[in-house]
Amino acid sequence: MCNLILALFIFVLGLSSQEVSAQPFHTLVTSLHKDPNTSLHTITLTLDPSEQYLVDLDAPFIWNRCDSSQPTVSCGEPECLTARTYTSPLCPETNNTDGQWCSCSVTPVNPITGSCASSYLSLNELAVYWTAGRSLSTYRIEYANRYISCAPSSLLQSLPAQAIGVASLSRSTFSLLSQIIIDDVTQKFSLCLSSSSDDQGVIFFGDGPYYLEPPANFDASSVLSYTPLIKNPTSLGYFINVTGISINQQAISVPANAFALDVNGGVKLSTTVPYTTLRSDIYGVFISEFKKALDGFPRGKKVSPLEYCFKTNVTRPTKVQTIPRVDLVLGDGGHWTIHKSNLLKQVDVDAACLAFVDGGNTAEHAVVIGTYQMENIMLQFDLGQSRLGFSSSLSSLGSSCGNFDFTVRP
Repeated sequence: MCNLILALFIFVLGLSSQEVSAQPFHTLVTSLHKDPNTSLHTITLTLDPSEQYLVDLDAPFIWNRCDSSQPTVSCGEPECLTARTYTSPLCPETNNTDGQWCSCSVTPVNPITGSCASSYLSLNELAVYWTAGRSLSTYRIEYANRYISCAPSSLLQSLPAQAIGVASLSRSTFSLLSQIIIDDVTQKFSLCLSSSSDDQGVIFFGDGPYYLEPPANFDASSVLSYTPLIKNPTSLGYFINVTGISINQQAISVPANAFALDVNGGVKLSTTVPYTTLRSDIYGVFISEFKKALDGFPRGKKVSPLEYCFKTNVTRPTKVQTIPRVDLVLGDGGHWTIHKSNLLKQVDVDAACLAFVDGGNTAEHAVVIGTYQMENIMLQFDLGQSRLGFSSSLSSLGSSCGNFDFTVRP
């Protein structure tokens, strides 16, 4: 009997020890993967690494391919009323009643094709690891009954092949950030997209440090500059105040309000657009001025969707030095310098293309910053202080987004 009591005491003590040991962790972490075919990035949200979700900064819901084991949410629950406010106008209304059960109908949208489906709100499990900033801890959180929209398999068209759905990182109350926030995690997430499909990128939920080693003890949270995030009343996504674009520190000539949110749709960040998109009037001026600054390089064959290509090997030091500097001029007086590795895409041994595309005359936004320009930099979305933290290219600091240690360590 005494041995049994002692064994129980040791067991309880072990549980208490785990709880105490877990207290120092204030950050959650999971991996990101670049799809080689679409250049889009997916996130791991379960303990099964084969289940990937496309990262979307705009989506109102996390959604995944319907699973018969996923319980549905009743249309009488308060969460359903909130979910229904995100109904897409592109989708037809559906009948909530399924026999004797009134299920909460929602309209998940494919962010690549723009297609939508009438489906229902369901519940599922998510799993994320704690981190002290250097690796995965032995502690993880498994969130039961998270609100996830069900979707038919047909809605996966044009998503990365491994994607079973979409992970929302928007301002929505049903986003991933909103559904995993707990007392010890601050209301911010930091996105680090790998430039290579061979290396895992990383996303942190909470404060740093964010160690990306080598170099030794390199904390990416320590090299961030900040600019305000702007709320768009018609969007769940993230916008910044850009007032101009400069080439070699000379502003290109566009109207003063060309980038204004309330006039021309503003400047949005997107993880579902591979390359930064400029409205035609901005794109035309930008390309013209870039060509002048790149005088002497012979033109190359276009590689869709990139239009301005030229013959050169951008890895050659003598050539790199002649590539024009491009900055997004920010309304707070700062600037976001686009590193040459994010500016040009090497498409052949001796050919590179400017990684920007023409969005057309009727583009909804003046500029949409795409994933190519976000790769290999740390981006911190701080919703508490309504600001965006951004680093310079991590390669210029001797590191990369693929340098986080995903080994589970005690």
